[in-house]
Amino acid sequence: MTLTSQQLAELDSLLCELADDRLDAQGRLALEALVKSQPEAQDHYIRFMAFCSDLHDASAVALSLGEENDDESNSAEWSEEGFAQDRPGLCFPSLRWPVRAAMGAMAIAVAMVALMVWWPDPQATVPAPEGRFLMGRVEEVTGTVQIREGGLSHVQAAVGDPIRPGQYVVTRLPDALVAIRLLDGTMLMLSGDTVLAFSHDDPSQITVERGNLIADVQPRPAGRPLVICTAEANVEVLGTRLSVSREAERTRVAVLNGAIRITRLSDQREVDLQRGQAAEVSAETDLQAMPIQTVPAHWTLDFSDGLPNGWQTGQLVFDALPDGSKAAVRTSGVMENGRRRYQIRSHNAWSDGLFSLHDDSWLHIRYRVEKAGTFLIYIVCRQRDFGQPVATVLTPGNLRQTVSDQWHTVTLPLNQLHRARAEDHVLLDGQLVAFLLVFDSPEHNPGFTIDRIWVTRGEAAEPRTPIELDEACPPGGHAD
Repeated sequence: MTLTSQQLAELDSLLCELADDRLDAQGRLALEALVKSQPEAQDHYIRFMAFCSDLHDASAVALSLGEENDDESNSAEWSEEGFAQDRPGLCFPSLRWPVRAAMGAMAIAVAMVALMVWWPDPQATVPAPEGRFLMGRVEEVTGTVQIREGGLSHVQAAVGDPIRPGQYVVTRLPDALVAIRLLDGTMLMLSGDTVLAFSHDDPSQITVERGNLIADVQPRPAGRPLVICTAEANVEVLGTRLSVSREAERTRVAVLNGAIRITRLSDQREVDLQRGQAAEVSAETDLQAMPIQTVPAHWTLDFSDGLPNGWQTGQLVFDALPDGSKAAVRTSGVMENGRRRYQIRSHNAWSDGLFSLHDDSWLHIRYRVEKAGTFLIYIVCRQRDFGQPVATVLTPGNLRQTVSDQWHTVTLPLNQLHRARAEDHVLLDGQLVAFLLVFDSPEHNPGFTIDRIWVTRGEAAEPRTPIELDEACPPGGHAD
């Protein structure tokens, strides 16, 4: 397989650092991976090492000649500083300068040959390398995941894609996720609507601009932590498994293994977190370590006090409400994959969770539509321990309501939901935690409005409203 221009540029940089004895552990891993995976890279490496061996032999011969000429005139031992111990002030033996001059000339020749062999043709139309060195590679991709350069141009990510300094990795839509393995073995997992930036200047720094990150960080030397940044905080990690979420000017951190240090940027206050602890960093909360809370099985949400902090999509309305209600939320128009859809999307409760899912759990929704039409419900879940799979999207399929301008209550058994884009059901034993709800209309705007959402366990508290179940249509897809 022929090396791409980017791989050739990367190989050139790594070999030059190797020759200068500047290649660090990450660089050695990158060079090893490239040589093992590309036969052409192996040929380049072998030629380069053979050339270095020839240079070493020639230098040894030159040094031996100089040593022979200098034996009689200089028999003194030399200290570490390079001065003769029995002749203070004498820096170099008088007969060694020709050898050093020869070696200098040889080094210049080597540099000229290296430029001729390795420097790309200036007339060739070879794109510039995507960064000075490799930081890691994509190991897993699901859904819409983009790799962006400087926040502008982007490509759909694929397994094996390199990650370099200055790049952004973006996951879009609820079912999107990506796993990235850094050169030291650290695993970064992004899900949902997330933007992760890799520093241009510091390979030990990444920034969660928004969304959800699980990081399984390999042990690092003291004083050289991986720093996970957000707009509110810096998180220093030396070897830890943790979760970081950032939304609506709030950063939430949970430690699953190990220990970390959080610095709040607004006042430089610090707090240390141990395994099983969490903290929230925002202008409204006190920075302190708290136990990771158990996610409840019973849950309710209405809009009497307005939209919860961080609510993503939906318009608050106050007219034509059911008895006892003070407010409701109505779908708003959004663009997804070039198509206009109408959605209600809850806040991102990645760290705290909304509710846990069990075999006897029921989802209840009080709603109405202004026009008869189809809508969908998506429950986006994570594992209770933030393990794999990173995100699971469950849906009952398309729901069709033919009676408009009336309030209805739909009651759905959660054990009958299946994965979006699939038909398999998921065992609900409390290990899944819902962190995001999406209500979506893939057709025209039906004026879908929700007054209340709640989850119970055991027997359903209310009869199920008759609905028509159609084939599932995830966000970004289309309705049949």
